[in-house]
Amino acid sequence: MGAAKETVAGEPKPSAMDKRSSLLSRRGRSWVIRAGAAAAALLLTIGLRSVVPRGGAASLATTAVQLHITPPAPVQGDTLTVSIIAAGRSGVRVRFDGAAVPAFVLPDGSWRALIGTDPDVAATTHQVGVSLVTGSRLSGWTSEPVWISPGHFGVRTLNLPPGTIGLITLKNLIAEQRALGPVLSRHTPVALWVGTFQAPSTGAMDSPYGQQSVYNGHRQWWHQGVDFAASAGAPVVAANAGVVALAQALPLGGNTLVIDHGHGVLTEYLHLSSFAVHPGARVERGALIGQIGATGLVTGPSLHWGLIVNGIPVNPLFWMEPHPGLTSWSREDGTRSPS
Repeated sequence: MGAAKETVAGEPKPSAMDKRSSLLSRRGRSWVIRAGAAAAALLLTIGLRSVVPRGGAASLATTAVQLHITPPAPVQGDTLTVSIIAAGRSGVRVRFDGAAVPAFVLPDGSWRALIGTDPDVAATTHQVGVSLVTGSRLSGWTSEPVWISPGHFGVRTLNLPPGTIGLITLKNLIAEQRALGPVLSRHTPVALWVGTFQAPSTGAMDSPYGQQSVYNGHRQWWHQGVDFAASAGAPVVAANAGVVALAQALPLGGNTLVIDHGHGVLTEYLHLSSFAVHPGARVERGALIGQIGATGLVTGPSLHWGLIVNGIPVNPLFWMEPHPGLTSWSREDGTRSPS
């Protein structure tokens, strides 16, 4: 989102951020065969440090804002929700370890930014920076530490036949990146989801998120979603409300469908046998979007379900639980979810 990249006069220089691997390497995903109770909100009422405008006098006054960061004890794979109440401000800038994070205004006038974490995010203390903007000038800023704990992900070892492992080529990875890159980097300014996300299949859930994959003795990427084992043709439904952003056959993901839920949140559904919806269609939570298949890099009928937050593949199971300001807040029509 363009606003996330804007700079404001007087804003502190971002700190050195963690080096992230390229989209190609991050999305060289695990294509093959196949969370916790709601967290209490962390409320920090802070006095933002006053900033001296260029050519102006120093102000000793502080600006009181409310900053909520949830969950209070995140682990790798969780999604951080940064909620800011700052009345009278024209804008908010949020950074995670120096990297700009899109912030969106909600119906009640507060602001929210979502920070995706994954197994590549170090299990250590990170910094969430918040800057307030009045007009075109910075009016205050602060930085709060957030400790992210290790996710304790396992390892899965698979022996694949030559015809299957042979699909993992640079050519195919580039083709996937070209198709998915623009879609998964979308930042639709309206939140479309309502409440918690639901599992897209009734099949048995296996190959959990975050597992390191070893294929034919070679360590590959970590699993960037959750797999479901189900019979070919079994229904696949939308995990939540949104707009279909992609429905396309890809070399590794097979028949791949992506739903844009707004605010940088997207879900993907891989290896489908067929599509029940088309790009641009509005879908509701639980709507039929396709059928289980065995297309792409897979050895049998299964569904890979992934959830992406601002380009980061996060643990989708986290979104199936109620979290304050995230899955207990509904779409931007101002209604509340049952959770």
